[in-house]
Amino acid sequence: MSINLKDVEFQSIDWETLTWSNLLNVGLDTLSGDWFNAAFGLIQGINLNFIFNVNNNGFLPVYIPDLYYDILINDIRIGRGNSNIDTTIYPGETKEIISFQNIQKNSFSPAINSIVSTQGIMEIKVRGTAYFKIFGMNIPIPFESSKQISIYDEVRNKINSEIQKNQPQNDGWVSTTAKNPLENVLNSITTELFGAEDLELSLSGQTIVDSTYKVTPKSYSHIYFTLECTANIKGGFIANALLGNDIVVFILNEENFKKFKEGQNASTHYKSNKVESGAFDVTLVPGEYYIIISNEHSMFSTKTVQLQAASTCS
Repeated sequence: MSINLKDVEFQSIDWETLTWSNLLNVGLDTLSGDWFNAAFGLIQGINLNFIFNVNNNGFLPVYIPDLYYDILINDIRIGRGNSNIDTTIYPGETKEIISFQNIQKNSFSPAINSIVSTQGIMEIKVRGTAYFKIFGMNIPIPFESSKQISIYDEVRNKINSEIQKNQPQNDGWVSTTAKNPLENVLNSITTELFGAEDLELSLSGQTIVDSTYKVTPKSYSHIYFTLECTANIKGGFIANALLGNDIVVFILNEENFKKFKEGQNASTHYKSNKVESGAFDVTLVPGEYYIIISNEHSMFSTKTVQLQAASTCS
């Protein structure tokens, strides 16, 4: 006799009632960029089908009443499961047994950190001993099998669906002045889930930068580049965040970058206001330069900034 876990089918997730209020809380908890951790807190249960293959490769029919097994997620034991088989399996026969498992939050909570750290990947392992009856004796069959599933897309799509359904209406409970910022939070969550619109500039010349940066509150990122000729520098940027999309971008030469780092007044070749997006077009002489993406004005919000720039010798 042999028993193995042929497959694990994801069925559904049991959610808390998803309201505007707790969706907003997801947004506020997602300032770190880790939306999945915040969303996972709204899950009450995960429903799975365990599909076992039970094979009789012997010479006599055997009767198996049931299976009992430990369930592990990412090698963390989260409880016990059982499958009522109550069947006789004949020589050369393989029977497929489907066992529904509802794993509640209080059971899988020890594995939450692991599931979040793997972005929804769950290595489901079952480990136990089945007993089959033959000639009045109970014969043990130890078994252990594992399968991998992911619930990332299911969580992401559910949150996005609820965002669309729960967009606040001007029904009296939210003021017109408050409505736009709240909508911005929801739209920003959607951006975090599915990504922002790509910055696509048709820039000619030598690429200086074409990257995306995460800039934490009270900090900045810098991009160093050199010019061997007098050159025209063109570029642009788009910032996204859950609370406030504004960012400051400026260009400094080597001398003024040192002043900037020391907290002194520095002259810039370009400096934006606190804006969501912008473009620059400056001419620079040969030398060493830095593009600064500054989020130093923000107390809470991490900004995701797409930046593109290129140089063309004059």
